[in-house]
Amino acid sequence: VVEIAKAIGRLLSVPVDLAAIVKAKDTPELKNVFDFKERTTALQGAFKVNEKAVRGKRILLVDDLYRSGATASIVATALIASGATTVYMLAMTKTRTRT
Repeated sequence: VVEIAKAIGRLLSVPVDLAAIVKAKDTPELKNVFDFKERTTALQGAFKVNEKAVRGKRILLVDDLYRSGATASIVATALIASGATTVYMLAMTKTRTRT
């Protein structure tokens, strides 16, 4: 994810700030939690935003997995609450299969 974000930043000539949002607390593993509300409850308060880094900016949030949208929703809400003007979301997923 980090390398993809950096490549996008280089291609668009925009900065990539990996410290703009950080995980502030451990959360339970969510891969077997399918209920959106349960996922968002588990993620409340899990991320801390550097307000100075995001205030007045349009943000591209890059993640490796989009399942229910709970993480993206929690993070986007935190970014907007911290002064980001717009949050775009890009998710990439590769399903691994055993052969």
